[in-house]
Amino acid sequence: MRGDRAGLVPATSKLGGFVRQRAAAPGIADRGGHGRPEVVLEQRFRSFVKRVYVLLITIAVSIVLFHFAPQRGMPRDGAQLTADVLWLLPAAAGGAAAGAAIVVASASHAALEGMARLGLPGLGAGARALSNGLTWAAIALLGVHFTASAFAALPGGHSLIGAILGGSLGFGTYRLHRHAIEHDAYRTFNLVAMLLATGILASMSMTPTGEWWTVNFSTLGTSDDVAAACFNVAIIVSGAGMAGLARSLTRTLTGVRFGTRRGGLRTMNALIVIIGVCLMGIGLVPIDGDMVLHNTFAAAAAGAFAMLCLGVQIWARRMPRMLVWFSYAALGLEVVAMIAYDRLGFFSLTVFEIIAFTLVFTWLIALVATTAMHPHSHSQSADGTDAATRRHLAVDSFARRATAVATGPVGPAPDRRAPRRLRTSTGVMNARVRRRSRRTGPLSHEQRAMWRGSVSSDDPPDHGISRRVRR
Repeated sequence: MRGDRAGLVPATSKLGGFVRQRAAAPGIADRGGHGRPEVVLEQRFRSFVKRVYVLLITIAVSIVLFHFAPQRGMPRDGAQLTADVLWLLPAAAGGAAAGAAIVVASASHAALEGMARLGLPGLGAGARALSNGLTWAAIALLGVHFTASAFAALPGGHSLIGAILGGSLGFGTYRLHRHAIEHDAYRTFNLVAMLLATGILASMSMTPTGEWWTVNFSTLGTSDDVAAACFNVAIIVSGAGMAGLARSLTRTLTGVRFGTRRGGLRTMNALIVIIGVCLMGIGLVPIDGDMVLHNTFAAAAAGAFAMLCLGVQIWARRMPRMLVWFSYAALGLEVVAMIAYDRLGFFSLTVFEIIAFTLVFTWLIALVATTAMHPHSHSQSADGTDAATRRHLAVDSFARRATAVATGPVGPAPDRRAPRRLRTSTGVMNARVRRRSRRTGPLSHEQRAMWRGSVSSDDPPDHGISRRVRR
């Protein structure tokens, strides 16, 4: 290792080969594939979805708030139209405030750091979860408000039902958001569900269909006006978001700890895509346009969801126990609701549709939340990168350092060694004696001959010592 090859790592070095292999294929060690181009595209898609969905939610909330305009529904004249235009300003301001709260609740760590650099106040996980919980509580209260006559026969009326539903939904989403807030796929899909809910609320606030809940939910999309557009667009965009996020929703299941079976992950992704496409079909084909095709889309979505729940332990051997129990409970509840509606006539189709929609979105959120909160799941850092991505970056850094060692510095490295200390002949002799005095074990003839200062390896064992003693 002298001359031109000094300081170079041999070509047959195992370390060099290991570094080259890890640097060339950083995603081999992690089945999640973090750092690969398709994962980067998914992250960009989620960022785009967040921006678009927050904008649409803001518009839907503004429409709902405009419903509470004073003297709304009275005969239109010039003064009333002017009042409506003026009422648009506070309605738009309220929608913008709701959109800002949703942005804070769904923002990543990088976005929060950017807000802090702009001088905006920072919010912790508790405040962000509270914002999300209050938003869902308000959605439940408004849903009951717009269907108040449907709860008139119940004890306490719509006020008590609204308080119970709003409090339960608000507290549940607060706890869920607080525990799963670090998972970007959950935050994005939470916006998908919120867009569907606010779009339906916007349609409910101005639909001319009367007591639509006595028929079915799809009646909201049959009025051929702005109310129908709100309902159909919300379902179409939400279905597209669900289909597009299928891989992100099941991303954590790629870990070895879940024991995903061959083809199980692809089957789950395909079923989620089918549900999303069927939701899009429900919005694209209103029930008054083609009832058979509309009902076919609805039945296909229900069937795909039932297969997801039934095969929860087929797709992966070690699914979280909470998700397994919830899957079987959701499937049982859907079957009971179908029997109660179709065979016994206990409630209308609207109630069954509410139960079905709620179960689908709740199950998908539970899928992301339970797998992300798994004890051995990948954690994310403050900049939004997860553990697998950080390992990939660390491997790249290690590979660069090893390459620098193998090839040597590009330019002349500065000499940082301390200056050599000159010694006299006496000092050199004393240092040699001190070093040799530490050797307590018996030395062989060859070891004695290799001492510094020995004349030759052929000298007798005591030749060097006797010569130094004579000096």
